[in-house]
Amino acid sequence: MMCNICGLRKAVMMIQQVTNEGKKELYLCLNCAKERGITPGNGKLETTLTGLFENLNRSVKKDRLCPVCGTSASVVETRGTVGCPECYNIFAKELKESLEKVNQTGPYTGSLPQRLAHFKSVLTDRMLLKNKLEQSIAKEEYEKAATYRDLLKTLDKCAVANGEGPLHE
Repeated sequence: MMCNICGLRKAVMMIQQVTNEGKKELYLCLNCAKERGITPGNGKLETTLTGLFENLNRSVKKDRLCPVCGTSASVVETRGTVGCPECYNIFAKELKESLEKVNQTGPYTGSLPQRLAHFKSVLTDRMLLKNKLEQSIAKEEYEKAATYRDLLKTLDKCAVANGEGPLHE
């Protein structure tokens, strides 16, 4: 479990407050606990639980939530991770800012996982064939265009996930 206050470090303690409204749990890392007057060694609190939870409510800003998974913008900013694919659209600004902080600007140029290599080649093959088809039609080379059209149809019927493909056999 991660710290509820900073969201960066692993929580080492949990404080639970039970009231008439319900139960609240607060997970704290050692640094955030020390900042709030809680030290695990002496077993004493230098603050009241009510004050601790009120401070938590003030420190957690009211921010946007993903309607699909419930991930908040502050979690995306602090951890740099998202909860679902929709978060990429909703928190695009926050993700861009967090990537810029670590000097990651522009598109990804690294290598792909082995399992995606064939998927990428099928996509590039499809784009290449479409371009050749358009060029053949523009040059009025209809026999070549028919060949490219047939290859595209075959490529569309093949299962990409199974590693099949007419151009990679």
